[in-house]
Amino acid sequence: MFLDIHTHSLSSDANIKKVFNLDITVNTLGEDLKHFFGENESVSVGIHPWSVSEELFFEQIEILEFLAADSRVKAIGEIGLDKLKGPDLKLQEEVFLKQIRVAEAVKKPAIVHCVKSFNELIAIKKVVRPKVPMIIHGFNRKVDLAKELTQKGFFLSFGRDLLESDLVKEALKSIPLEQVFFETDDDKVLIVSQVYKTAADILKIDIEVLKDRIYQNYLELYL
Repeated sequence: MFLDIHTHSLSSDANIKKVFNLDITVNTLGEDLKHFFGENESVSVGIHPWSVSEELFFEQIEILEFLAADSRVKAIGEIGLDKLKGPDLKLQEEVFLKQIRVAEAVKKPAIVHCVKSFNELIAIKKVVRPKVPMIIHGFNRKVDLAKELTQKGFFLSFGRDLLESDLVKEALKSIPLEQVFFETDDDKVLIVSQVYKTAADILKIDIEVLKDRIYQNYLELYL
């Protein structure tokens, strides 16, 4: 089965396992949480750094703690740091750390949003030393950073930029396949015929072999 580790698309396909992302916004505080997941059987749940509320983030964390143990939740995320958008970085870091602790408590991987904050992210991982895997979604940076991140134990997920950027293609080739995932995020790209096909061509391997390896990576997150 093909895996889309991070998507906002509600469409279904019997050949694709999708992990649908749900963001705990301030509006979530008033929702009936019984219906929060909809019909989705595989979701990631977290407080996106753009959605962190300066006044109500404790309530957001409480909702995350309540939802995180649900069997439909396969990952905590997307969580992270963003220097271009969202509240003050110190607050983002505080909420990020709290969400890592939630991920640790339920033993589920974290899907990480990181924009111009990789030094901070690496420093946090070095200090906190989380046991759960951390997957950086939408990786679109250079080879050197890809190598550094994977050497420090991060997984990298590739999406639309893999189709368009030679730098990202080189980044994919530079890291162990055991630390790779693929995604569509909120982009209008096809996970199989575009993302996986492009990756298979880049890596010069059969797409079926690639499919099986990536799904094995997913299964090993929970071992």
